[in-house]
Amino acid sequence: MRVLITAFLFVMSFLPAAAPPAHAQDAYPSKAVRLVVPLASGGPTDFLARMVAQHLSRSLGQPVVVDNKPGADGAIGAREVMSAPADGHTLLFTPGSMLAAPLQARPPAFDWLSEFAPIGKAGRLSFCLVVHPDLPVRTVADLVAYARANPDKLSFSTATLSELMAASQFMKATDTRMVRVPYKGGTQAMPDLLAGRIQVMFGPVSLVLPHARSGAVRVLATLLPQRGAALPDVPTLAEAGVAGVSVPTWQSVFAPARTPRPVVDRLAGELAAVMSKPEVRAELERRAMLPETDSPQALAITVAQDQAAWTRLIAEYKLGAE
Repeated sequence: MRVLITAFLFVMSFLPAAAPPAHAQDAYPSKAVRLVVPLASGGPTDFLARMVAQHLSRSLGQPVVVDNKPGADGAIGAREVMSAPADGHTLLFTPGSMLAAPLQARPPAFDWLSEFAPIGKAGRLSFCLVVHPDLPVRTVADLVAYARANPDKLSFSTATLSELMAASQFMKATDTRMVRVPYKGGTQAMPDLLAGRIQVMFGPVSLVLPHARSGAVRVLATLLPQRGAALPDVPTLAEAGVAGVSVPTWQSVFAPARTPRPVVDRLAGELAAVMSKPEVRAELERRAMLPETDSPQALAITVAQDQAAWTRLIAEYKLGAE
């Protein structure tokens, strides 16, 4: 309830008010903008951030520099931005799973909408279930049977809380047990999957697609509501008989709380323009990502709703910070 009230107050702050001086927005940005990514470089979130940064650099007229700050389920990068001046020159580019990081502490480490000003969404990842090809399974049913016969013998990677949630939901739905191996990013986990040091991954399609096409990994299912163009022959988890596995995979940009509204509005407009470019949408679709954006007000509502959902799921699955 508290996060929904906070979201309502945030949205109300966008109702018409006295117009700020014209020069307040025109003066921004006055220097390079730092875009903090709370994950390791090389993964899908990092790719999206760098693509957005490249286009924003042109439209803002100042360099937009990506700064990777991985660790602590994203909390290190989040705190970096929380402590920065609220002038729009330090921003956070983060997956939706980052909302869960402060909620794993009791009481929660911080309230998202009290510490950050939403700018807008910047695409959505599609997820899949993938295994090492030496594992004697070719379907989801095979994996479930193998995992039940070998409890705690299979290991799975997680680089974000969305991946942990997908695995937790899968294990509960199938009455299986596997061992979690946490990583700071999907690009750190992939070499271990390719080498067979871990056997299972719930991760972005864009990360595993090149290896799936070469036969280095085997994709058993996607977490999409319907089959996707990138993997048309791969069933969804629901098609494969496993229901109830669904996690937020949206990516978005935030500024520190109390960032001036003209700056938030300027960034929101520029971000929406980037995400609407045909070449950007085409590149996202080529990488099995979904073009998506919305307003700061709409993102605030999404944050409040997802925080409430994460709170329930963390309690249900007994998820705790590493």
